[in-house]
Amino acid sequence: MATVIAIDLSVSMIKKIKIPGTKETYTLLQLAEHGVNTLLDYLAVHSKLESVAVVTFSHTCDVLCSFTRDYASIKNKIMHLDFKTDTRYPPVIQTINYLVHSQLSNSVKCQVIMITDGNCYQGLRQPDIKPLLFSGKLIVISLDVVPTIYKNNFNSNKLPNDMGYITCPELPLTPSKVAKVFKKIAKETYVPYSAMLQCGHLKSDVHLIPPPIMSYTKVMDFEIMTYCILYELDIVGFLESSKVECPATFSRHLVLPQRSSDERTKSNLKSSKIPSFCVLLHEALKAENMMALCQIGTNWFGLLVSCANNKKNKSNLMLNVLEPGTNAIPWLGDIQNLTFVPTKKNDPQPLKLSNKCSYNQSDLVWIKKPGLQANIYKITRLARKMPDKIISFYKELNRIRKSAIAYGFTDLLTSLAELLEFECSKLPGNTHPDGALQLTHAAMILQTPLGMDPKYTACPLVTKYPHQKIMSHSIN
Repeated sequence: MATVIAIDLSVSMIKKIKIPGTKETYTLLQLAEHGVNTLLDYLAVHSKLESVAVVTFSHTCDVLCSFTRDYASIKNKIMHLDFKTDTRYPPVIQTINYLVHSQLSNSVKCQVIMITDGNCYQGLRQPDIKPLLFSGKLIVISLDVVPTIYKNNFNSNKLPNDMGYITCPELPLTPSKVAKVFKKIAKETYVPYSAMLQCGHLKSDVHLIPPPIMSYTKVMDFEIMTYCILYELDIVGFLESSKVECPATFSRHLVLPQRSSDERTKSNLKSSKIPSFCVLLHEALKAENMMALCQIGTNWFGLLVSCANNKKNKSNLMLNVLEPGTNAIPWLGDIQNLTFVPTKKNDPQPLKLSNKCSYNQSDLVWIKKPGLQANIYKITRLARKMPDKIISFYKELNRIRKSAIAYGFTDLLTSLAELLEFECSKLPGNTHPDGALQLTHAAMILQTPLGMDPKYTACPLVTKYPHQKIMSHSIN
């Protein structure tokens, strides 16, 4: 799970609040900074792997800090905030949606904590407010002196479209009461997921970081299926990494061992001397290059893998949650039909065969400029080696021509014809005459209506030079 903190920098946040019984005064922005520091201190102790980003908003919204776990740098940046103009809420939601989509993923659960002065009551109900495009809630902390406006007008502190809710600290405002609200939100939001990882008689209490999405609703053709994650991770088998490869994953989580209550009482024992099935499983998967298939819910499975960190030369036990359903790994078939590997090597197995894949593509894919340029350079290289590379030249010419027709990129054929004519004029004087004839012939084909027919195959020009025998079927 990740967190986005949005801080209001409008002029109204400069309002000073006098602390009762003292001579101290704080602006609303200073109280907001105190609350954010309280939240970061809580995460540093109870959820160290939580990624936090900070955005500031007024009439526009700016990203102050991208997702990071360096809480000290976040504290340093929010100490130097400047006031701006009035508040507009639509840019805030749009910026947060873009930030999560570009740096994380829409499948990642992300909480949004917005701190404002309380003028959000009408602003967050505007028609142009778009809901969050990812899984998560919007929690608005209103530093308002009249916290009952929203409830009086709408009879609820919930935001529309199930976006989240609005909460306020107790009055009169003090730093301790603001910190209390942030602590309450932290305890309710950042609840660790604890589960029992077991394989036969071996068991281990583990934490999943970030906590997974506990339920997921999938719309099928004729029904709506709801899948739920249980608090028991049962390992049902082991698979070779080469057989599983890289299936589509729903989410990824770090698996950490959790010390039991008995272990915590033995404070005189070092944690390194306490045996853990989680550590044993991690080292075994790493040594054998295998994955553990575990059931995390009814008809919902996951893969336990050893994931290496190349930068720090370390590895961690990760849980890759697969797509809900029993056909999450299509090439293995129904996961519930998997069985033990037979003793005989020739027996059929419900696993992917070790066949060699061919990477010779009949069609070309042009997504970026370098891909197209590489194919054009190949044509020019073959053209300069004519007539020795006649067969290869016409094969590559037909590939590019058919792909350009399929994509509707017909201008490429005209440009390619001009390129071939240019290469023909640049051929050295000692070049075989058949080379110039073939290039001229190919350029003429690209400029005729026949060259626009995808079913037509361009063949070499039959000349009187018997230097090599060219078969038309070799071009096809």
